[in-house]
Amino acid sequence: MAGTRNATVVHAQTPTASGVPKSYGKLVTAFADSIGTGLVFEDAEGVIRFVSITGMKEGELARYQTTPTRGGIPKSYGHLVSAVVNHGTTGLIFEDASGVIRFVTLTGETERELPRN
Repeated sequence: MAGTRNATVVHAQTPTASGVPKSYGKLVTAFADSIGTGLVFEDAEGVIRFVSITGMKEGELARYQTTPTRGGIPKSYGHLVSAVVNHGTTGLIFEDASGVIRFVTLTGETERELPRN
């Protein structure tokens, strides 16, 4: 550094102009996995979207009211509270209006329910 008169600015990554659409809803959580940082959004209808930190949509989970959809999550599970990655598998955590907390896999299988007293 001594004796130099030039400064260099280095950016880790070029800012993206695309961003994330507001229609994706509220940001629920972020997590790190083997491919990088992921953001999880939930919109007003309960659709859950997974977006990479670069703004690229990675996946989406539909919510259903009465007729199950393949890979969907029942709306009765309530709002998405958080997501976790454990041993390469992503799990979703929901809480319904009665306070029941559900741990659900990305395939929609309920792993565990915890009622609140």
